Parts: sequence; structure tokens; C-alpha cells
Amino acid sequence: MGKKFDPRKKEMLIAPEREEQLHPHELLRSFGLRKGDIVADIGCGPGFFTIPAAEIVGPDGKVYAADVQSEMIAAIMMRVADLDIHHVEILKTSETDVALPENGVHLVWLAFVLHEMDQRAVYLYRLRRSLRPDGRIVILEWEKKPTDVGPPTNDRLTPEDVLSDAKAAGFKVVEQRQITPDQYAFVLAPM
Repeated sequence: MGKKFDPRKKEMLIAPEREEQLHPHELLRSFGLRKGDIVADIGCGPGFFTIPAAEIVGPDGKVYAADVQSEMIAAIMMRVADLDIHHVEILKTSETDVALPENGVHLVWLAFVLHEMDQRAVYLYRLRRSLRPDGRIVILEWEKKPTDVGPPTNDRLTPEDVLSDAKAAGFKVVEQRQITPDQYAFVLAPM
């Protein structure tokens, strides 16, 4: 199993500095998330993107918040309960699969987690069945260079690594963009 984020440092994931850097509401909207959508936040952690996604999609939409780590599941459960949000379904996942409804998701959001997976292309392939016909997957990752924060450089993926995995899983790239000087994103759609 790939090296996972240390759950003891989960507060870093919802720090104000991270909010200022990534602007999660604007970022999610810039990738097309809108009211009424169904989104899956894979590797949701304590909910840095889950909570803004729930606010964007509103009660007519739904957010699946999925993580493999029990500590992260507990953290997102507490935040959702504290905020009295009822359209977030929390899923404990495995390293190889996520129990999402078939053809039921508009957007699968993989923010800074693909590099933690051992069988990345297989995982992406399995996510395909959850996408609606017009659905897409958004992958955010760290540039493979030293930075003050983020995973060790050796654990990071180059854009070419992500492209290779996407192609092997039967996806085409719809969009590629730089999020910050240290982070990039791909939007994928099934071929």
C-alpha cells in the first residue's frame, strides 16, 4: 500500500493557509461543480474539499466523502455533524475500490491522493463505472520537485505519470492546468 498522509497531522489539511492558497470553493466551481451535482471526494481527509462541495451542490445534490483511514473518517463525520449537513454520505473505502453508485456521479475529485495508491490505473479504471455519461474525474497532484510542504519528492507523480495512468485506465485528458506553482490538475473523461 502506498504511503498515506499521517492522520495525526490532519489539522494541516484544513488550515487557513491552505484555504488561502487553494480557495476550495472557487477551485471546485472552476472545474464545473454546480448546484444539484453529485460529487465523490476520494481521499476526503477531514473535509477540506468535502464541505465546500456540499455547500456548492446544496441539498439537491450529494457528496460522497470517501477515505481509507479511520481517523479521517471520524474527522469528517464530526465536521459534517457539527455543520448539520445532511447530503454528505461518508464511505470507508479500500485501497482498490470505492462503493459508489454505478453511473451516478457527475464529478470524482481526487485531490492529492493518486500518488498514495499502488495500482493507480486500476483504481482509475474502477472509478469509471461510477461516472455518469457526461461525468469526469479531476486529479490534483504535486509537482515532482522539492517544496516546503507536501509529500516527499520521491512519492510525487509527474504529469506524464498521471497521463500514463489515465490512458491505461481508458481516459482522455479534457483539460490540464497549473493550480499553483507547485500543484497541477487534470480533468479526465472516459474515451
